[in-house]
Amino acid sequence: MSDTVVSLYELFRTVFIILDIILFFFVIFLFIKSWKFRPKFVMSPEGEKIYTLGTTILKERWESIIGRSKINSSESIKAAIIDADDLVDDILKRMGLEGESMAERMEKLSAGDFAAINQLLAAHHIRNRLVHEPGFSVSHEEANKVLGNYDSFLREIGAI
Repeated sequence: MSDTVVSLYELFRTVFIILDIILFFFVIFLFIKSWKFRPKFVMSPEGEKIYTLGTTILKERWESIIGRSKINSSESIKAAIIDADDLVDDILKRMGLEGESMAERMEKLSAGDFAAINQLLAAHHIRNRLVHEPGFSVSHEEANKVLGNYDSFLREIGAI
């Protein structure tokens, strides 16, 4: 009986060693075949921006806002400032900042985190006055300054 157990053990051992070798080469084969499907990760030189679908969409939205601001009507300027504020608010939400309003989300940012935070606060204040104060308007030059403030923040965070 002991010889039978030993020979059975040797048989199973040999079968499993052969299966291990076959599986090892099968994994190597699959690795080689799947190599062409791997994502291409490239280290970008310092300062070179990598564009993703998200940044491309944000950039297109921003260019649309800037295009609207170049129309010399007060309504298009007002709409451009409101849309710029909405764009920044969407980004703040994507950054995971909690709050009922954009002002509450901006309170969670500090000047140590972002150099353009004071410019963003000033731009948001102008937007609030445009929305909540009847008769309040901004000149084309003021609108360009406000949009420049939004632009500074967007560039600082790498959104555009």
